[in-house]
Amino acid sequence: MGKLCFGSYAKIVQKSIKEPNSQKRVAELLLGLITDNEDVTNQEGEPFVVTDKLASDLFNCKINMRKKIKEASSSPLIINSAHDYFEDVVMPEMMPEMIQDMIAELVDLISSDDSVPQDKKDEFLKFANPTSIHVFLSDLFLYVIKKDNKISKKSPAPLNSKMPSILSDVKKLKELIEKIPPRQPEAIAPPEEIENHEMVYVRELLAAYADAEGIDELPKESLESFPKYEKDFNRRRKDYYAAESIRRGARDVFGETNPDHFEILKEETYDGIIDVYENEYPHGLARLKGVMSQATLIRVDKCVYSQIPNWIGASEKKGVCHILVNDGKLRGWVETDE
Repeated sequence: MGKLCFGSYAKIVQKSIKEPNSQKRVAELLLGLITDNEDVTNQEGEPFVVTDKLASDLFNCKINMRKKIKEASSSPLIINSAHDYFEDVVMPEMMPEMIQDMIAELVDLISSDDSVPQDKKDEFLKFANPTSIHVFLSDLFLYVIKKDNKISKKSPAPLNSKMPSILSDVKKLKELIEKIPPRQPEAIAPPEEIENHEMVYVRELLAAYADAEGIDELPKESLESFPKYEKDFNRRRKDYYAAESIRRGARDVFGETNPDHFEILKEETYDGIIDVYENEYPHGLARLKGVMSQATLIRVDKCVYSQIPNWIGASEKKGVCHILVNDGKLRGWVETDE
């Protein structure tokens, strides 16, 4: 699943944080355990401040945690304050309905990292439950903050050394093609009740409608009073499940593949819509509609699924945008001050 480090930990935690959940805000919230209790300075001797760039670099594993932050994290004051800080400060900022999903993702991350000693894994996992979540998160935070957070890029291997790998990939591709079913994976109908994995993108849709109306919030229960939004909402959920049908159906047909072509589909979709997403809009609903229109036009040729007849259409590409919101790759539809 990946490497256990501050970046991977923070990305998972970010999904559970209430609005606005920018990388900077989440980094400030987590690092507040240290900066609120210790006098930490930067290289110029000024108070340590989390900037947008620093947060982005940490989240994307481009840099290691600052040395002074690491050093301060080992002080008795920080260690003794950690459980209370996470219980009193971090947990109130989380959406209760997302906590179980967050725990599951963190457990998978811990379990899949072979660099973490088994006794350390066991130490973390015994607290991986909702009743002791503040202990789980704080202990894990104090561990990941000291780990290497920088993923180095390896030099490319000579072409001749890649040939066996290329031939192997061609063989795998042929095997995949032979498995292609005659029709699209069975469509998943949106369930009547909103499921846990939908909470993030659904919250952002409701925020977009509220923004268009000039009101603070629009609960799902109030959608029936706004027929045009209720119709739009149902259509967006249908798109989301169209993409989910591809994600789940592809794994049923092909199993786990390397590379994961659904991840490639997400990357191509993001690259195709991000410029439109970052345009100026009068409200969040306008941004949503602008991005969805763009999504229907983009090509996703690098993804093998796009080469299979009737697999990737407009609805699936729009649904991938909602998955990008779920993943935190898109911050939502309403512009914030962050």
